[in-house]
Amino acid sequence: MGDSIVRALDGVSFEIHKGEFCAIVGTSGSGKSTLLNMLAGLERPTKGEVIINGSHIEKLKEDELVRFRRENVGFIFQSFHLIGTMNALENVALPLVFRGETPKVRLQKADRMLNMVGLSRHKKHMPNQMSGGQQQRVGVARALVADPAIIFADEPTGNLDSHTSEDVMRLMRKVVQEQGKTLVMVTHDDHLAEYADRVFHIIDGKIVKIDVNTPEICDGGERI
Repeated sequence: MGDSIVRALDGVSFEIHKGEFCAIVGTSGSGKSTLLNMLAGLERPTKGEVIINGSHIEKLKEDELVRFRRENVGFIFQSFHLIGTMNALENVALPLVFRGETPKVRLQKADRMLNMVGLSRHKKHMPNQMSGGQQQRVGVARALVADPAIIFADEPTGNLDSHTSEDVMRLMRKVVQEQGKTLVMVTHDDHLAEYADRVFHIIDGKIVKIDVNTPEICDGGERI
């Protein structure tokens, strides 16, 4: 900015383990979304490396990155990003189109995912016929339908009320435990971060603290 160099991330270094739920917490402008984008291969670091399962994703070409994300990554967004002209089943099945799955297989897999997230009665509903919490459950199902190894969630409860946010967080916690997924979530909410196994606190592009949560806290206060 002007003559000064601004580092969105500065000396960030850490590891995330397979099957772990990690939260990245910070205020607006702290660098947390930039960090998530780099982990997902959406932005490239000007220096350093991002290694996922042995692959240096910062060195991949754009078409290789697209293939990497398609085969390994699921996304959950704050704004749901559901297609308004498609019902819940069709929205969940959409990522499988890009994998070349047949329509029958796509809908079968989407059907199972919607059952898993508790929307068995809403499969034919359009986005405008569902509550915010239901739409985000569709978003979770869509992120899972291609069986990704890693799920990135960017403020996944940012548009939800506190009660619905808790429901979605419990669902995401359940997914990590039962499906063995690795989940990396960005949030500004310290309370929601308590559902994670570890919490990375980021300030001005630096990770200043890493908290390890107990099982009781990880389940939102309920013993597991």
